[in-house]
Amino acid sequence: MDNVFDKTDPAGNIKPNIEKSTERIYGAVVMIMALDRAIRNENRESVYNERKILII
Repeated sequence: MDNVFDKTDPAGNIKPNIEKSTERIYGAVVMIMALDRAIRNENRESVYNERKILII
């Protein structure tokens, strides 16, 4: 996470900047995307509350 730099676009969105980063940042990007999805869906009920997980 130390090598991830941010970039603000004209709309005010903050994004990771791959050009300024010294190493790969794909892991950090995946973590940001997963955190965003978890925050947006925190109040939704899980589909597995109604149906059980199928184990094959």
